[in-house]
Amino acid sequence: MAQDVGEQLLKDMPDTHAGGSGGIGLSFGELQQNTGFLLRMAWLQISEKLEENSQSVMLSAPEYTILHMIAQTPGVRQGHLAQALYIKPAAMTRIIRNFEDRALVTREIPDGDRRTVRLTIRQAGRAALDQARSLFGGQAEHERGALNAAEQQKLNYLLRKFCGLDTSNTQAP
Repeated sequence: MAQDVGEQLLKDMPDTHAGGSGGIGLSFGELQQNTGFLLRMAWLQISEKLEENSQSVMLSAPEYTILHMIAQTPGVRQGHLAQALYIKPAAMTRIIRNFEDRALVTREIPDGDRRTVRLTIRQAGRAALDQARSLFGGQAEHERGALNAAEQQKLNYLLRKFCGLDTSNTQAP
């Protein structure tokens, strides 16, 4: 329900977001200092652009994220991946089964531990990632919004820091 409200708020805003109120006489007041609200509004703007452009790729943004993580960490445990991405185990199982049906990943269950599932990307999964990289890979224009390249780099650095992600291999602006 909250997602519907946020999406409706974004749809009701005109294309020009200058002035912080979208030019429609609204005052966001203290919400302009609310990190969660700002992140949500940014995500809604990005997802709207993704939706416009995503018909040309076979992966959704969440699928791209999961498949990318598997490609970056061959043999990753399904449970660890679910935990890292805040996905419930049952939902992750459904996603991975869907990936298997589409021949994007393989699941390996070691003989010594039947509860462990290790994931590896297949060639079709790599091809799907390559196809979707320009849309979801982090360098797309729609992710910049009104920021210039240096501002986007700074924002990404600060978000990684906020989320506790490794910032040692990235440069602060």
